[in-house]
Amino acid sequence: MPKNLSLFGAYLQNVSRKLQKGFKRSQITRIIPPKAYGRSPSASSQMALWGADDFNNYTVKRWSGRWTRRHITPTNFRKDFHSEALNSTIYNLRVTASAMYSMDDAGGFDDYILRTPPEELRSATGEKMREVMYFYQKNPEVKAWGLPWKVFLRKRNRQDPAWARYVHEANKEASGVAVAQQHAKFSPYYLPAQGMMHPARQEFVEGSVQPQLNFWWRDSPALSAAFRRRLGEAKSFERAHADHREPMGFRYGQTFGGGGRNNTNPRKRSKTHQYRAIRPF
Repeated sequence: MPKNLSLFGAYLQNVSRKLQKGFKRSQITRIIPPKAYGRSPSASSQMALWGADDFNNYTVKRWSGRWTRRHITPTNFRKDFHSEALNSTIYNLRVTASAMYSMDDAGGFDDYILRTPPEELRSATGEKMREVMYFYQKNPEVKAWGLPWKVFLRKRNRQDPAWARYVHEANKEASGVAVAQQHAKFSPYYLPAQGMMHPARQEFVEGSVQPQLNFWWRDSPALSAAFRRRLGEAKSFERAHADHREPMGFRYGQTFGGGGRNNTNPRKRSKTHQYRAIRPF
């Protein structure tokens, strides 16, 4: 009888058939925690809070000597965290159950970021959050601005917070203008065609009460400027809702087909194609 019945491969090939049948059909190697490997954390874990979890694998070995390696993706989900130290809400932060349990042990989100050592935090995002928290502790007047924490993510922005605030506000305003231009064709204001700008009007009956026009946009210069700016984003009804049945009425990306690139064929994929298999990490 062999010494170690739990050994794999050749040690079970030279024993009796009875012992081979008594051995487990397959045996799973013990799953080693990712931190015990001593390798650097994955790129995905650096953009999230995964705690002690990371991509891992285990091996299934059979008595015949064959083995199969299985890969494990940590169970992670998105959550919103309100941080008093950052004076903002972090939206859609990917976390795992390990990180959530560590937050409970530390006493909350802020304490978990501030008090967890880097070798246990294992996240570049968490390290950046900690640097911004320390910056807010030294500069409470900057924290009172209530800006997103990523505005001061870089060291150069923490050195000149006034300039970082100006750049953030300028980019925010420019983004609003760009979005308005992008969605102008979906504006609720529709201008009639040029030939219908001055339609024929019927004369009022003599003695009838003539309604007074309500020029509400003339109440204040700001209201007038806002109304004129909104009208500048408007499009005619024919342009906003082009009829594909009209000659030359088809426009790429605005009608049934959804448009797309010209003179290109989409790459055919099977119904069971695993897109996660071609991820960059």
